[in-house]
Amino acid sequence: MNEENEFLPQDPDFRKLVKKAKRNSALRIVVISLIISIIVVIAFYFVGNSIMINKVNEEVRNDAIWHSIHGANIEEQGTSINYSLFSATSKTEFIKKVNGIPVPWVPVEKEYSIFGQSKIIISKGASGTGNVDEKRIPMYFNGERVIEFIHPKVNSSLFDDRSIVSSMDDDKVIELALSFDKGYKVTDVQKIFNKNISWFWVDTYSESDIKNYNNFIKETGKDFTIIGDDAIGFHYINQPESKWGAEYFIRSLKELKQNGSYKDVADKIIQNITHSNKEKLSAENLEIIGVVITGTPSEIEKFNNVPFVRAASLGVTADRY
Repeated sequence: MNEENEFLPQDPDFRKLVKKAKRNSALRIVVISLIISIIVVIAFYFVGNSIMINKVNEEVRNDAIWHSIHGANIEEQGTSINYSLFSATSKTEFIKKVNGIPVPWVPVEKEYSIFGQSKIIISKGASGTGNVDEKRIPMYFNGERVIEFIHPKVNSSLFDDRSIVSSMDDDKVIELALSFDKGYKVTDVQKIFNKNISWFWVDTYSESDIKNYNNFIKETGKDFTIIGDDAIGFHYINQPESKWGAEYFIRSLKELKQNGSYKDVADKIIQNITHSNKEKLSAENLEIIGVVITGTPSEIEKFNNVPFVRAASLGVTADRY
């Protein structure tokens, strides 16, 4: 006989009671474990969700600041976000305003992870088709032309789309990017183009950048232009006290330099503007090397004889009414 059983009473009822107690004990352990697991999962979900929300909100805020200075005449319209336990996705919509008329532009979708960095998952860019021997192939997005700029120090072939504008009727409104022969002060540019300005192109390029662009032209025999979607600058604001928007541009750069994923690129832009901190980062020291103007063809034609315009690139066109 088992020695352990010798110490147990032989009463069948007692044995049943012991077995029932064991079952109840096991059941309690299972229930308690299940409750603890549920509590842990819920707590983990809320903690993870809170971290995810804070991370996404911070990135979306930094993205919005970046978009305010990146992309010629492009305005962010808003961002929608979908959250899951360990990740989130966002979609940011953009428009171009052509004489007050909004035209949808390239949207951007991003994926965020609680364990790593965010990444762009969808960004429909501009594209162009043409003969490979052509020096310039116009770019399009959704059937609309994408504006291009030429830096004053880049030895690229020049183009002038103002001849196209001259053939258009005033039932349209258009976007035209003008590249200058050198850098000019914000106030001087504003006096000439006044309220037809939509956006100022700021010289944020280093001597090394210019050298690389010119080497590309020599080595490939092709022209080098900067598409509007990649240009750095600021929107025209009818506020003289803000230097027509330049003060907001400076403020945005300083904010981006503080933290986030744009810290390094913002610092590089500031270094290029200030010539490695030799000059103060101020609206007065910004060199404007181009603008985007909008209006009817007849309004745009008023600027055909501006002497320092080096190149002109037609962009979005829209019905006036």
